[in-house]
Amino acid sequence: MKGTTQDLPAGCRWMKLGEVCKINPSRPKGFSRPLDAPATFVPMAAVDDKTGTIANPGVVPYSKVVRDYTYFEENDVLLAKITPCMENGKHVIARNLIERIGFGTTEFHVLRPTNEILPEWICYFVRQPEFLHEAAAHFTRAVGQQRVPESLMSSYPIPLPPVEEQGRITTKIRGLLQEVDRAQAACESQLQIIDALPPAILRKAFKGDNKQDLSNSLARQEVQRRFACNCSEDSECHKDRSKSMQLHHCLQFIR
Repeated sequence: MKGTTQDLPAGCRWMKLGEVCKINPSRPKGFSRPLDAPATFVPMAAVDDKTGTIANPGVVPYSKVVRDYTYFEENDVLLAKITPCMENGKHVIARNLIERIGFGTTEFHVLRPTNEILPEWICYFVRQPEFLHEAAAHFTRAVGQQRVPESLMSSYPIPLPPVEEQGRITTKIRGLLQEVDRAQAACESQLQIIDALPPAILRKAFKGDNKQDLSNSLARQEVQRRFACNCSEDSECHKDRSKSMQLHHCLQFIR
């Protein structure tokens, strides 16, 4: 298994997921609810593989999920075990559940953290490309579908720093991912402006303006103004090569 020989910082040690999580725990003995009580239901489609969040959970009567669905609790980590959902990163922390319990597709593995590990640490770990690649290499086939076996989850090594350090690192990761989201949104906004340029240019061309040089100059200034990046020079948005190339082509067209 990759990573087991890698040196770790002081205070950090290798553990198996099965040593710091309960893998697919059963429903509590004697668990019962009124059949008409509302319950959170999470189908696979409700998990956003880009953000790692439950984007659109359902609410159903408990009678609909009393049998044949996966049971989980608040702060459990849900890991999609079937292809291609596993490779796509449909792994999420179960949060904001009605009465702190939920139900979902049977294609989830449930990882319940012990007090040694944060759910965020588990979730970021299982969403990283190296883990996804290796888990895919251990697929087993059942009923025509490939799935990650529970045995892999139980034995997979995970680096375990102290809980306080886990919190510091996951907070940093969350902040960096938010910066990426902001940079991506800014770039997408600029691309929308690019898409709107051809109609605007055609409108200017057919207004019958004889002052062509002035018109071209003003058009170039307008494009440059709209594409002025307010981000810092080391931001992803500022460095976006594709935006610069598209701007260059637009300016060439206007000239």
